[in-house]
Amino acid sequence: MPQQNSTKIVRQEKISSQVYEQLLAQIKSNKWKEGEKLPSENEMRQEFGVSRISIREAMQKLKALGIVETRHGEGSFIRRVTSENYRDMLFPMFMIDKNSLQEILEYRMVMEVGATEIAATRITKEECDALEAIVVRMEQNTQDIKVFAHDDIQFHMAIAKATKNNMLINVALFMQDLMNASMESIVTHLGMRDGRYYHRIILEALRVHNREEAARLMREHVAKTVDRISELAEL
Repeated sequence: MPQQNSTKIVRQEKISSQVYEQLLAQIKSNKWKEGEKLPSENEMRQEFGVSRISIREAMQKLKALGIVETRHGEGSFIRRVTSENYRDMLFPMFMIDKNSLQEILEYRMVMEVGATEIAATRITKEECDALEAIVVRMEQNTQDIKVFAHDDIQFHMAIAKATKNNMLINVALFMQDLMNASMESIVTHLGMRDGRYYHRIILEALRVHNREEAARLMREHVAKTVDRISELAEL
């Protein structure tokens, strides 16, 4: 009796995207461990019943995200996450399942918008000056993604601290650690323009203690980031 294949039948539309989604789902379910070799291109072609081109396109997406690496003469492997490559990979963001990612993004919408509104009524001149220094560094930075990502995180953290609310500050610190690993990858793929633009106008609203405008701008900033990250996650 032939062995039953658990792989879903692939429809004819957007075949490579469907193969990619199924491979990603299998990786998330730990079908293959870190460092483990994936089936050959020919084995995948037979398993999915699709062309080599579709398999190659699906694998290219996984490689672009840093999830899979190809070793010359050996094949393709699940990339092993180390302290050296973790922050340079999109792997952490894309290996979060859709529900978890949605929860993180919902947290940012509630937390960062609310914190900005509170901070607008409590922020001091000294804290605004500190934010100004961060924004200026971001505006002058055109190449160093690592520094830009660090300043991006520090901008949002400084707003949380300006609330003078220890609960908000501690939660922000916890989430900062969670988001820090993928921030460089986010900046790499989303660019620096939005960060520079929104951080400048949010700061100006904070400086004049306009809580409604500051909250509106932060909501718009986070929503735009969420939309663009979601688009990347669906590639």
